[in-house]
Amino acid sequence: MNSKLEQFANSGFMRKVQGFSAKLSQSPAFGTISQGMGGTMGLIMIGAVVQIICAVGGMLFGWKAGTPIYDLLYMPYELTMGLLGLFMSFTLAYSYAKRLGVKAQLQSGFTSMVCFILVCSPLISATTESGQTVRALNVGSLGANGIFVAILIGLISVRITKFSVDHNWIIRMPDVVPEGILNSFNSIIPSGINILIWYGLAILISNLTNGAMTLGTLITTIIATPLSYLVSPLGMIVIVILFCLSWFFGIHGGSVVFTAIMPIYIAAYTTNAELAAAGQPLVFNPVFLYGCLTILGGSGNTLPLCIMGLKSKSKQISAVAKASFVPGLFNINEPAIFGFPILYNPVLLIPFILNSLVVMGFMYVGFKFNLMSVPQILIMTTLPVGIQQFMSTLDWRNVVFVFLMFPIVFLIYYPFFKIYEKQCIAKEEAEAQE
Repeated sequence: MNSKLEQFANSGFMRKVQGFSAKLSQSPAFGTISQGMGGTMGLIMIGAVVQIICAVGGMLFGWKAGTPIYDLLYMPYELTMGLLGLFMSFTLAYSYAKRLGVKAQLQSGFTSMVCFILVCSPLISATTESGQTVRALNVGSLGANGIFVAILIGLISVRITKFSVDHNWIIRMPDVVPEGILNSFNSIIPSGINILIWYGLAILISNLTNGAMTLGTLITTIIATPLSYLVSPLGMIVIVILFCLSWFFGIHGGSVVFTAIMPIYIAAYTTNAELAAAGQPLVFNPVFLYGCLTILGGSGNTLPLCIMGLKSKSKQISAVAKASFVPGLFNINEPAIFGFPILYNPVLLIPFILNSLVVMGFMYVGFKFNLMSVPQILIMTTLPVGIQQFMSTLDWRNVVFVFLMFPIVFLIYYPFFKIYEKQCIAKEEAEAQE
C-alpha cells in the first residue's frame, strides 16, 4: 500500500475497526457463519448462472415468468437460491458442532434443518379437485430471506445440543457400539429438546398472531413496519443504512426494506406511467432514491469491488472476484456478499454503506436539477448494469449516470479493500506456514 493508504489503515478509527474485525473472526460463532456461507457458494453460483440465462432469454426471446421455457429453466434457481436458508441452516450447524467438538456433527446439521422448517415454513393444507386434503411445505421463506433465522437456529441449536451432551442428557450405549450409531443415539434427546423448543416457539408465535406469522416474518415485520414511514429524502438515508446493515447481519436487505416500501414504490411508478401516457410531466418521489443501492452489481454496488479483486494477491479474494464478476454484471451479487464475505465483515461494511449514500446524494441532485429522468416503467426482474436504468426511464442520461458513478464507488471501496486484502494475505501466509 502507498503512504496515504498506510496512514489511513493505521488511523485510530481503522485500527478499532480492524480490531473489531479480528475479534469477530476469532469468535467460533462468527467464524462458523463465514464458513457456513462458504459451504453454500456452489449453490449460489448455480442460482446466479440460472438467473443470467433467464435474464438474457427475457431480453432476446421475451421469456417471462409463467411461460413453460422460463419456468423450466428457472427451476434450478428455485432449488438452490430458493432453498438457500435451508441449506445454510445445515452447513452452519455442522460447522459449529465441529468447532465446539460436538461429535454428532451430521445429526446437528439435520436437527437444525428440521427446526428451521418448523419455525419458518409450517405445513399448509390444500384441497385437490377430487376433494382430497394434501399437506405441503410453503418453501417461500426457506431462501435468502430466511438466512438470519437460519443463522440463529444453526448456532443456538448446536449450543443446546452441546449443553445436553455435557450434562449427560443422552441415551447411553455400550462402548463396543460403532461411533456412527453411538452418535445417532446420543443425539436423540438433544434433537428432541431442540425440536420441542423451536416448534414450541413456532406454535406460540402462530397462536399469538392467529396463524399469520412465523419467526421469520415476525422479525421482518418488526424491522420493516417503521420503515414505511421514512419515505422522504432524509428518511431514505435511514432506509439505505438499514438495508445495508440488514445484509451485514445476515438478513436479506431487499426482503425487509423493499417489503416495507413496496406499496409506495409501486404507486410512484404507476403514477408516472399514467402521467407519461397522458403526455404530462413526471413527478419525483423520494422512493426512487432506493435505486442507489443496486445500480452497480446488486446490493451495495459491489461490481467495482469484484473488479479490483480480480488481480488480488489474496487467493480467497481472487477466487471470489472471478466467481462474482459475471453475475455482478447482471446485478446479481450473492456470490460477492457471501464470498468475500460482506456479512459480519466490519471492514467492508463501511464502504458498503458509504458508497450507497454517496450515490444516493448524486442521484438526488440528478433528479432535482433534471440531469436525468425519474422512472416511469416498473421492472421487477434482474437486468445487466445500465440496461435496467434505461428501460425504467427510456433516457440514455440515466445510463451515463451509472457509468459516472463507477469511479466514485471504486474509490470509496478501494482503501477498505486494500486493508481487507492485507488481512487475507496475512491469514493465508500464516495458514501456509502451519
